[in-house]
Amino acid sequence: MFTTIIIAVGIIFINWKNFWSAEKYAVSIAVSKSPLSAPFYVAKSIHAFDNTCVNVEYVNVIGGQRAFAKVINGDTDFGTSSDSVIAFQSLAKKSFVTHAMFVQSDNDVKLLTHSSDNIKSVSELKGKKIGVTKSTASEYFFSTLLAIEGLTINDVELYDYKPEQLINGFINNEVDAIVPWEPFAFNAKKAWNERIKIHDTKNLNSLSFNLISQRADSLLVKKTTCVLQGLSTAIEYIALHPEKSKKIVMNELKLTPSFIDWVWPDYIFKLELNQSLILNIESQAEWAIAIKMSEYNEMPNINNFVDSRAMLQVNPGAVNIQP
Repeated sequence: MFTTIIIAVGIIFINWKNFWSAEKYAVSIAVSKSPLSAPFYVAKSIHAFDNTCVNVEYVNVIGGQRAFAKVINGDTDFGTSSDSVIAFQSLAKKSFVTHAMFVQSDNDVKLLTHSSDNIKSVSELKGKKIGVTKSTASEYFFSTLLAIEGLTINDVELYDYKPEQLINGFINNEVDAIVPWEPFAFNAKKAWNERIKIHDTKNLNSLSFNLISQRADSLLVKKTTCVLQGLSTAIEYIALHPEKSKKIVMNELKLTPSFIDWVWPDYIFKLELNQSLILNIESQAEWAIAIKMSEYNEMPNINNFVDSRAMLQVNPGAVNIQP
């Protein structure tokens, strides 16, 4: 009996010794300042990475395009980017991969027009000046709206703005309409209210945010696995404690309760890697080639930009990708 107790105490001591001596890796993540990044803010607040192999530093940026640039330039290890940015950058054959989706929304990007113009449908924008953020979900979403009405990008005049500059261009009457994502659409409506019309485009397009990195060696896969473990913990917390999670995001981004109530119902927080992501990226890349968005005209193999190794360790049931 006494010998058994000694052995048990020894095993516990060894396990605790291994826990405290487990190597922790410092990683940096470029996080787009958006409620879509909620799992990262919640993870930080509840210390979700403490029991993983990574110590995480957040680098806040505006938009997934800038987060992508941070990763490609080697400024950060990981970034958060929309499927649109992934699609457009895959055409340039940059050295990167996506590891998982962590949120989806069917109403994050919106179409805004001047109320005084009394524009009722997208078809009435023919020949108008439209402000978008090119090579992002903003441009792709607007092209989708045009296609529904039998129009193309060639039927309008596109003006390229940084995300945070879209509203100023709109209010200064440089353009007739803009296609921002949140929180810019809400902020515009709050500031100018009746002067702005937000068109009902819910369910017309789905956007996802993804964790990306440069192409991963075995060590980076290990770090990615730990990052995804922390995100998984955060997403479970969001599901169990939605009100507390909202407060975390509000405090992090200095948002009002009215804004969170505005966007939260449109978000689906789920860690997964499935064929729908591949198809969505493919369709956007094909669209970019069709409209000759860039000098690239060769369709890449999108599967080459997806790395499922970390997700298969964290939640193999959430991985469904055809070879």
